[in-house]
Amino acid sequence: MTNGDEQVPDDSARRSALDLLLEGGMAADAVDHARQVAMITSIVASAFEDAGMQVTLVGGSAIEVHAPGIFKSGDIDLVIEALRGPTQRDRLDPVFARLGFERSGRHWKRGELFVEVPSLEMSDPTQLVRVGLFPLRIVVREVLLSDRVVGFKHWKHTSYGEQAIEMIVAFGKDLDTASLRDRLRRESAVDAFEALEGMAAAGKVVTEEALQALLEQLHALGR
Repeated sequence: MTNGDEQVPDDSARRSALDLLLEGGMAADAVDHARQVAMITSIVASAFEDAGMQVTLVGGSAIEVHAPGIFKSGDIDLVIEALRGPTQRDRLDPVFARLGFERSGRHWKRGELFVEVPSLEMSDPTQLVRVGLFPLRIVVREVLLSDRVVGFKHWKHTSYGEQAIEMIVAFGKDLDTASLRDRLRRESAVDAFEALEGMAAAGKVVTEEALQALLEQLHALGR
């Protein structure tokens, strides 16, 4: 198919592109893995767009793309919503099938690649980035960081605290701190962010013990 002077791939071309990207399986290196995730998602998103649906990259795989190298997700998390009317999950299977995926429980699988669709509705703010020929819609950094800070404080996942520190360092001045703090304020987690931000600024190795001690301090204060 063509659109003006630009070549627009059909599902056969998209499937061939995925064959090449996955020829050696999913990359072991975290930075290469992030690039692979971005390219795969952009191809999948273009197929769903042709089918009248919009794809947004979320979760750990979105952290990868925003900050390559700090995290490697086990699957690709996508929110897929219809451009008109409600999204029906049974509309997803044919599109994935045309790209060479098969259904496996809650995932769609292609070799070592697993894709999950945790939601059919996107309420958080997103942004568009260009990946090769296609735009890629991805949830904004502030949502991802807020989720990790909240998960650290309220769910007591120390791994989330460690990831939050790495994200603070990686995102640097690219963060919209006003919107981030607004989200954290609604979740009573500004104190946790400020403490993790201090750890990030110190530049020291963050241990499990240090994160556990911070959690105890936060909850002892009753905040």
